Amino acid sequence: MRRVDNSSNVVVNIGLDEATLNSFPKLMYSQARAHKLDGVEFGQGGSTCSICLGEYKESDFLRLLPDCGHLFHIKCVDPWLRLNPTCPMCRTSPIPSPLPTPLVQVAS
Repeated sequence: MRRVDNSSNVVVNIGLDEATLNSFPKLMYSQARAHKLDGVEFGQGGSTCSICLGEYKESDFLRLLPDCGHLFHIKCVDPWLRLNPTCPMCRTSPIPSPLPTPLVQVAS
């Protein structure tokens, strides 16, 4: 999504684009419970979507966010990520940042 500030002609991108969003793994809940990916235990957020608070069903499709490993219903998290570029649970950015954040600099 793009917003244009007409007073200074600045374009600000908000959220993730479709290509980035679709690059994140999606899987059925039944698969998520049985597998690990890159050492991240699937389902570490439990058996409930923290966006809609609904229990996952075996046939539900979930999106796995890189880095933090949180899982959400695709129908819940995709609209969120189109508007917000961070995980709704921990606020970690699922995309690499080209610049270090101030907190990273302080921790180093």
